This record gives sequence, structure tokens and C-alpha cells, in this order.
Amino acid sequence: MLVQDLAQQLDALLNVCDALSDAERARVRTREGWSAQAFVGHLSFWEQQTLDHIRDTFKLGRPAPMPPDATDDDLNARAAAQRQAWSWQRVRAEFENTRNALIQRVDALSESDLQFYVPSPWVNDSRIITLEKMIREDVLEHAAEHLNEIAKWQMLQAN
Repeated sequence: MLVQDLAQQLDALLNVCDALSDAERARVRTREGWSAQAFVGHLSFWEQQTLDHIRDTFKLGRPAPMPPDATDDDLNARAAAQRQAWSWQRVRAEFENTRNALIQRVDALSESDLQFYVPSPWVNDSRIITLEKMIREDVLEHAAEHLNEIAKWQMLQAN
């Protein structure tokens, strides 16, 4: 079910974003300076972090923690700056490739692997959670939040 959820959300997110014009995708919509295209790049960055955490869990026995001096805002700013000049095609390809790599990795995990408990890798989060919970929260719920925002913007644009 987790693999299906990841694949369905990939299709939904790309369909919504592909329906926007280049100008609509690039239009800043938040006070923080986020556009639909920036959100997709942001998701790519964090999904790569999740992939790294899964790899580290099975290589090292636990995910590597984020640098202690890093904040989510710092990491987001660095990732956004890296992708700022990228075309939609490049951002889209990175997201699609990252999500597909995550889908393949999750598909290769057993149910027992998905129930492996790890410390949350995120800054200021001391919970011990399963890999499945980490993927559901950090990938599916995170992407759903941004997908909903982009879909709202799309509806506003249509009106």
C-alpha cells in the first residue's frame, strides 16, 4: 500500500504542476517566496534526505542525524538557492527520479524492514519511529501539504 500511495501521489503532483503554465509554476505565492516549482524542488531535496536515511539505517543501523547546527530554514534556503535557476524540466526530472528511487527502495523493503524503529533524523525531534512512519510523515504528508497548496493556487488561477 505504501508503494502505491507514493506512486499515486507522484502522478497527482506532476499532473497538477504540468497543468500550470511556466509563468504560473514560477509565480511566487507565499510570503517566504515559494512558487509551485520551488515546492517541487523542495520536495526533491527532502525526499533525497529520506532516501539517505533509509540507506544509512541499513548500512549503519540508524539514520545519520542532521548536522546539529542546521535548521530546517537553513537547509530549505540552501536547497532553494541551488535550484533557483533551474528550468521546470530539470526540477520535474529531479523530483520524478528521486520519488521513483524512493518507490523502488521502499518496494524492496520487507514489512519487517518498514517496522524497524529508528530515531527521527530531524533537528529537534527526539521521537523513535518506524521507517514506515518516517516515510508516511516526511514524504507523503509533506508532499500532500504542498500539493494541496498548489492545487488551491491552480483553482484560484482558473477563477
